[in-house]
Amino acid sequence: MKSIPNVRFLKNILILRGEGSLGDALISSCCYREIKRTNPKIKISVACFGSAYEYLKELPYIDKIYRLPIPRVLRPNQRWLTLLWYALKLRRKHFDLVLDTSLKPFANWTLFKHIIGGDKVLDYYTSPIPFGQVPGRCVDHEQAVLAQLGVVKPNKSYEIPLQPAKLAKRDAFLKQHIADYKGKGYILLNPFGSIAARSLDKMNIHRILKELAARTHLPAIIPCMPSQKARAQAYLQGVRQGVLLYETDSVFDLFALVAGAKVVITPDTAVVHIASGLRKPTVAFYNSYSIANDPDNLLARIIHTAPASVNLFEFSAFETALAGLL
Repeated sequence: MKSIPNVRFLKNILILRGEGSLGDALISSCCYREIKRTNPKIKISVACFGSAYEYLKELPYIDKIYRLPIPRVLRPNQRWLTLLWYALKLRRKHFDLVLDTSLKPFANWTLFKHIIGGDKVLDYYTSPIPFGQVPGRCVDHEQAVLAQLGVVKPNKSYEIPLQPAKLAKRDAFLKQHIADYKGKGYILLNPFGSIAARSLDKMNIHRILKELAARTHLPAIIPCMPSQKARAQAYLQGVRQGVLLYETDSVFDLFALVAGAKVVITPDTAVVHIASGLRKPTVAFYNSYSIANDPDNLLARIIHTAPASVNLFEFSAFETALAGLL
């Protein structure tokens, strides 16, 4: 790209998301809203995949959304022919700007976006103005890109859409399984991270549940996708204190469940950022590889763990964090 345009003079842009994760989509969504705020007439299209698609398609400031033919993770040398076909399809839309902040240097991804936009691609590798060192937090990197496009003083908050049907489903579950439940709330304990090193193990789940039982009478609820249910049940074998499993069929089930929680306990995953958007008190476990994307939430308490696993931490740090939130 020879020069970076001002977003006020653009009519039709495409934002490419090289990350399919929900957490990354959440913290990036504010950038799309701020582009629309700066230029209300602009048409914003987003091409994405994975859980990001389910979330972003509900946002009112995105005019068109395309679901990319990519599984949950974008990898090198993946789906060349499919990406080529999809790039030719998107090229016909004649976007004024193709924006990519994913920092994916893969040849298949690079070819894909340049077929779509040609010399109208703006990413970390093609910008004539050095971005400098990439800021640690994903959203800070994207804010730096927005500044180059002329978006000033952006608001970093983001929205969590709560669907009435999902809220009703949650409330019906609570009334069915908790005899004296009258909207008193619950503790949401999410053990699942994106990889094993970011997931809580059975021993720590039991320790956390025991600590909860000693400190509060609020029930504990563990969310799990259908594919995670057997694993969650195995985690809870031998647990004496009351804890419930809640199946989440979509990201909107998870949004509704986090919205009703008094305190959220989770490793680094999308749940951290859902809780941040809803301003929920949170205890979050972060190893040194992921701490750059810590939550923008004054009510969050971060437990710093060993690099190898979020399960390697001082339990007294968790006790202190929890005591400050209950």
